[in-house]
Formats: sequence, C-alpha cells, structure tokens
Amino acid sequence: MIRANLLPRARETIGAFGVDVAGEHVRQILLGVLVVVTVAFAGTGIETVRLHRVEAAVIEAETALADRAEERGEARTLALHVARYQEIAREAATVRFSGASAALAIARVGNAVPAGVWLDSIARIPSGFELSGGARSVDGIGAAIQALGATSAQRAALDTTPARRAALVSIDTGEGGLRFTARLPLAPPSARP
Repeated sequence: MIRANLLPRARETIGAFGVDVAGEHVRQILLGVLVVVTVAFAGTGIETVRLHRVEAAVIEAETALADRAEERGEARTLALHVARYQEIAREAATVRFSGASAALAIARVGNAVPAGVWLDSIARIPSGFELSGGARSVDGIGAAIQALGATSAQRAALDTTPARRAALVSIDTGEGGLRFTARLPLAPPSARP
C-alpha cells in the first residue's frame, strides 16, 4: 500500500517591513531575477569579447596602414609622374603634326575649298583641324565637305574611312550668307606622308 499526503503544505511566510509574503513567491522572484542577471552578464560578456576583437582588428589595420605609408607616398608620387608624362604625351601628339606637314595639310585644305565657299579660320585640335567659314548656299557647303573628304591629296595625308572623313559640325545663317564649322581629322601616323 502506498501512502500519499494529500493535505496542502503549510505556507511559509516571510515578513519584512510589516508585509508578509509567501516564501514560495519570494523564491520564484529571486530565481527569476537570478536568471535575468545571469543572461544580462552573459550577453555583456559576449559583447565585450566581440568589442575587444574588433578593437584589436582596427589597431592591426591602422598599424598595417601606418607601415605602408611610405609605399603609399611613393605610389602617389608615381601616379603624379604618370599623369605629368601623359600630359606631355598629349601635348607632343598635338604638336607632332606641325611645321612643313601642317603647312602642306593647310594648303591641301585651301585647295579643296570650291568657289563660293571661304574659310575664316583653321584651328589645330588634338584630333585634326577645325575649320570655320562661310558660303553663299548649302550646296556650296556640301561641295566643300565632299571635296575635303574626297580629294586625292587629302587621302595621302588623312584616313578616309567614314569615321575619319571631314564632318560638318554646324550651319548657321549670318551676314553675307551661311556660316559653317567642320572638323577634318588627322590620319593615323602610318598614313601620313
């Protein structure tokens, strides 16, 4: 035979400051507070460890960056030198096609302009020449562009592929007729006389 006590246990009460509280409730509250404090300390500990690891990684990166300061300075200096040399190369390319060759090219341009069309300026640009002038009619401008692109003298000095032929840039009406601007590209160095 098994015996069981079915009578309720006597309640323990704890009294403080004139208040009586059941002992079981006090134990549950203290256990809950203990669990919350334990979880809070564990979370704080984990975050502190992570923070220390991140700080160590930052210090390591800053040290590596400081160790490479001289190399970065040299790379910056080299980049400035390269930029300077590239600018010199661009300027050299601009003036390379000058002197007698430029005079010959200008003479060919002047000879290719048909009657009724005149040039006011021929400006040297890095990719060739920019021409501006006038004409009495649109047909005259068209003939001038066609003559500049088709002349046999120009073929010797300039590439005549469609992307490198004389191109009309703009047409405006002005005093005494029509005003136009055109571009005459340079040939690749191998095609120049």
